[in-house]
Amino acid sequence: MADDLDDLARLLAVPVDGLSDAELLAAVRQAERIRAVSRERTGRLLAEMHARGRSWPQIARETGIRQTTAYGWAQPYLAADGDDER
Repeated sequence: MADDLDDLARLLAVPVDGLSDAELLAAVRQAERIRAVSRERTGRLLAEMHARGRSWPQIARETGIRQTTAYGWAQPYLAADGDDER
């Protein structure tokens, strides 16, 4: 992922209208890969916050992420204990 970040930073160091079509497409693809990895990491972190006893409203207040969004991102990583609606 560090290489993706470096490549994206290089591509975006010039004005976007100065990118070729191929460079623009490469930048979009790299940005999407980075976004997907970031979303997964955030979901895992939110699930861990919940596993440590924080409620979804508390997580929302502390992180600034809407409660429904935080739950949605964390849901794939929550323990299957039936108590994840807290």
